[in-house]
Amino acid sequence: MPIPDSIILGSQSPRRLEILTHAGFSVQVISPNIDEVFPSEMSIYEVPEFLANLKMQEISNTITTDDKFIICADTVVIFNQQLIGKPTDDNQSFTFLKNMNGKQHDVITGVSIRYVGKQISFAAMAKVFFKKLSDEEIWHYIHTHQTLDKAGAYNIQEYCGIDRIEGEFENVMGLPIRRVLQEIQNW
Repeated sequence: MPIPDSIILGSQSPRRLEILTHAGFSVQVISPNIDEVFPSEMSIYEVPEFLANLKMQEISNTITTDDKFIICADTVVIFNQQLIGKPTDDNQSFTFLKNMNGKQHDVITGVSIRYVGKQISFAAMAKVFFKKLSDEEIWHYIHTHQTLDKAGAYNIQEYCGIDRIEGEFENVMGLPIRRVLQEIQNW
């Protein structure tokens, strides 16, 4: 199937919008209105795909047409076998970044795609390795960048503490675009 020129993004993430726009799509944004709650017995590695599907369910119930691809996604940071969400304040941002400082963590993005009645979902993982930064460098980042709306308190494009990534850069941003494009082409 040829790649469509327009899609619906079921997310208010400016990073996902940027990724899709950069890939050449005309994007209509619809924000899902869900409580991001998941079963307590669920593996934390399954949470992003579960939440992406939950978002898709809500979005597809509000859209009357099914003639455009709809993409929903959710990204989580996992460190020491715990979900690291969005910080509530600067002190929590510092705690998150300090704890992950000089260490490795996983970033998993769950994606749900729907088009003409068919729906698929998947999860993509990347490993992110942080450099060792001083407390002053971490605080400087927190004071000069918005950290409260990002899982793990950092933006991969801006954080000076990135040593290396194993996996897709855009996945860490919030959407594994290569896999998304492959799935659409295989539709």
